[in-house]
Amino acid sequence: MAAAELSLAAQTAIAWINLNEAMAQERVAELTYDARDRVRLLTERRFQRGLVDALDVRTARSALANAEAAIATRRQITGEAARRLEILLGRYPAAEIAASAELPALGPLQPEGNPALLLSRRPDIAASEARIEAAGMRAETARLAMLPSFVLSASASTSESDLADAFDPELIAARLVANLIAPIFKGGRLDAQRDAAVAQAEAAVANYASAALSAWGEVENAVAADMYLADQEEAQARALEEARLAEDLALRKYTTSGTLTIFNLIDAQTRRLTAESQLISVRASRATNRISYHIALGGGLPVQTATTETTPTEAAAE
Repeated sequence: MAAAELSLAAQTAIAWINLNEAMAQERVAELTYDARDRVRLLTERRFQRGLVDALDVRTARSALANAEAAIATRRQITGEAARRLEILLGRYPAAEIAASAELPALGPLQPEGNPALLLSRRPDIAASEARIEAAGMRAETARLAMLPSFVLSASASTSESDLADAFDPELIAARLVANLIAPIFKGGRLDAQRDAAVAQAEAAVANYASAALSAWGEVENAVAADMYLADQEEAQARALEEARLAEDLALRKYTTSGTLTIFNLIDAQTRRLTAESQLISVRASRATNRISYHIALGGGLPVQTATTETTPTEAAAE
């Protein structure tokens, strides 16, 4: 039940991010149309004064028509995103839900570095621990035995060989079985009973080790992805600024000196609009990844290290 609720919360938060991204991209498409229309008007006036030929006019009109088609495509995507969110919210899918078309501005991610707290939160880990208990072992003891000697950080100072040993599933299973099963048989049991219990315990431990490694892997992937996406966002913002300056320069040259062709101007416009669209996409990806990070932690930052409880939807809003 907890896993289903967590999944639904994540889907809803991601759907909200997707809707805002779609609306922001639609807004870029509309701005593209306006920019293309200004070029068309400018080109037609220059044609009437004999400064350009009919090729420029046809080119400007073609670019405007393409921009109009792009708006229709973006509106379709926005409608689909809105209906997906409405369905998740239990509303009729009428594409009427309102959104701001804004994506959250995210600061650096502070990784949660305690693997024990991660193991105590996730529903899938809880299910594996229940199987540990069913096999006659204490889940808390298994959890402590599972912990490596380092913390989650997106980078580890330990050597590769140390990491390989710490995260080798066979070694983990062997260590846990040896440490956890022995107390069960202190009173003495028949060999057949012992063999059956050991087999059941080994299966439960292998499942538990696999689930724990997957959980840690999901957190590490999300932390690393946030770092790379932050780098992408910064670089894309610089690219957008340079593209805007290049577009202004191209427009001045085309309007005043006539040293630039219509193709150069449209290319400069396209570069600016593409950079703006890509910046929106990377910001949406970073927001979605931040939700994935909270889900990988089992639904938010562990309460021992967080000032307030954070749900996936609240994380998206932030």
